[in-house]
Amino acid sequence: MKHTDAYLEDFHTVTVIIGADDGENPPFHLVHDDERLRLHIVERQAGSGPRKLIARSDTPIRPEIPYRLIDTEGFATELKSGRIVRTEAFDRDYYYEGDDLGVTYTEARTTFKMWTPIAREPKVLLRKRDATEEHPMRYDGRGVFVAVVEGDLERTPYRFQARINGKTKVFTDPYAIASDANGVWNYVVDPARFHPLQNERPRHKMPPVIYEASIRDLTMGADLATVRRGTFLAASTKGLRTEEGRPVGFDHIRSLGITHVQFLPFFDFEGVDEKDPTAAYNWGYNPSQYNVPEGSYASDPTDPYARIDELRQMIDAYHNEGIGIVMDVVFNHVYNDKTHPFGRMLPGYFFRVDHHGHLTAASGCENDLATERRMVRKFIKDSLLFWAKTYRIDGFRFDLMGLIDKDTMHAAAAALHEVDENILVYGEGWNIPSVLPRKRLSHLDNPDMDERIGFFNDTFREVVKGSTFELAKKGFATGAKPSAKTMTKLLGGGTGLKPALQTPRQALNYVECHDNHTFFDKTTKAMKDADGEDRRRAQKLATALVVLAQGVPFLHAGQEFYRTKKGIGNSYKSPDDVNRIDWSLLDAHHGDVDDVRKLIRLRAEHPLFRLEDKKEIHKKIAVETKKSGTLLYRLRDEKEHLLVIFKNNPSREHFRFPAPARPLFHSEAGLDQGCHNELELTRISTTVMKLGKDGHT
Repeated sequence: MKHTDAYLEDFHTVTVIIGADDGENPPFHLVHDDERLRLHIVERQAGSGPRKLIARSDTPIRPEIPYRLIDTEGFATELKSGRIVRTEAFDRDYYYEGDDLGVTYTEARTTFKMWTPIAREPKVLLRKRDATEEHPMRYDGRGVFVAVVEGDLERTPYRFQARINGKTKVFTDPYAIASDANGVWNYVVDPARFHPLQNERPRHKMPPVIYEASIRDLTMGADLATVRRGTFLAASTKGLRTEEGRPVGFDHIRSLGITHVQFLPFFDFEGVDEKDPTAAYNWGYNPSQYNVPEGSYASDPTDPYARIDELRQMIDAYHNEGIGIVMDVVFNHVYNDKTHPFGRMLPGYFFRVDHHGHLTAASGCENDLATERRMVRKFIKDSLLFWAKTYRIDGFRFDLMGLIDKDTMHAAAAALHEVDENILVYGEGWNIPSVLPRKRLSHLDNPDMDERIGFFNDTFREVVKGSTFELAKKGFATGAKPSAKTMTKLLGGGTGLKPALQTPRQALNYVECHDNHTFFDKTTKAMKDADGEDRRRAQKLATALVVLAQGVPFLHAGQEFYRTKKGIGNSYKSPDDVNRIDWSLLDAHHGDVDDVRKLIRLRAEHPLFRLEDKKEIHKKIAVETKKSGTLLYRLRDEKEHLLVIFKNNPSREHFRFPAPARPLFHSEAGLDQGCHNELELTRISTTVMKLGKDGHT
């Protein structure tokens, strides 16, 4: 009975693939050195192709031992890993708690550790001049192989090699922190030589105001003479100006009054040639090396220290200005499961599969990380802690967080808050169908989510802006008339909108981000009969709603001056002329940008705009809608009474006050800053009035 393959399905079961079945039950044996385990055939599975025999061993079969299956005719084949890697017993027995996977460097020696329980003949490959040295790794328990290489290996390129399921594979280190251009080799580096961080994480007295930007987009449209555009250093360069002399890039951001910048992915991603970065564009949601900064953002991607040092310099510059850095992380998929070390070093473990054993693709990217598995969860937690400690990252935005299991998110948040309780943790909580039960995933419809984890409030986006995917469909700011009940929930911090939103600090209010069309581009369809001025007024109104609603304001870079992507929504790989920020728009609309600054300052100066307890919110705010569609937003406590008039239409309306009221903000020019007994408003606008305690309209 000649067999062709054998797969270990659990610690006692082997599937044997045979070319023909004569109906006999000859014994099989697993052999390694002097050990010989007898297998008993317990089941035959017929089919149109090769037949399967299910065999069992009374003695546990350890996957780290390189067994060979031998039949009665002496034919032998290597035992490969099968479904065992997805069993709870495997996850339990091979969980490694240590914090030293990857490289531990000293001048005297370097220790390499790799977790892949099924590896055969594992080696560390070191590139030295024109030769490659091979250093065998020994098994150290719990699925870990280790090699200690004597001597100073700083700046030495390395990677791993092992025979995996009968094939010799070379792969990079998933725990690597340094790399050459395009991630061909990892590097041994000395953290003591990294650019020193001079500034601690900023401490803010008020809840976050987040500004999303791309490191590349920020300066590709700027005039830089000393550093390359679209880089870490460019993103923190002072002194950049528009043609009319207004600050752009870093100086513009620090002038806004925001507390945090969320940068699109700056871990190492694929889709851009690091040696020729302007040849192609990519947002960066293509994970390649999770713990290595992106090389296309460095001045020299071939220097393993350049990207590390320049990112640390950038972060330090923002911290010096009191601005925190939020890192956009992508732990729902990798760019290519066949080339990523997760797919090469332990097939079948790191990615989710369906009941046929095929990779799932709920992420839309041909694979989904199996975050629920213990060593995947550990990797995610270890990676987050690395960034938080090594780069002093102030927050993490999780791409497609709804595909990450809640136990992993809770563990990650808890670990980060042990480092600093002020680290932000939030993400996209979309309820995406997955092979995992929905109650186990981190989405907005899950009431069991930790209150320290925030969510993008897509209901706010859809109600205020209008449908993201039906461009002609209006929202409040573009002319629709939502109910007072809906607007009360939106302005009240989102509590009650979705089961996961328990506190206002969990709700990130926004109307545009890097994804999909900009607000201004949407208005070409949603307000097709309006002129450019009214379209801009509508966007300004939407921005005011974002800033003044309870919850966490989230602004997209350029939103304050009507950024356009030339009508393209999913611009993830569109060229720079679509994605870059056009700073000439700042000159054209600098007055409106000043108004956004005023709104952010108003939020900071008046605690009523940043209530954090939902009971307090229910007591202190009230919302009324008028027949015209205009929205009245009252905020009142024992100290002051504020009225915000969100007017989404150009009709003529009168507002009367029983006692003189003072304007704190008006989005249109011409309103006298003195006290008023009445107002007449005729344009789409936002007005904030300070009333007497018993004032009314």
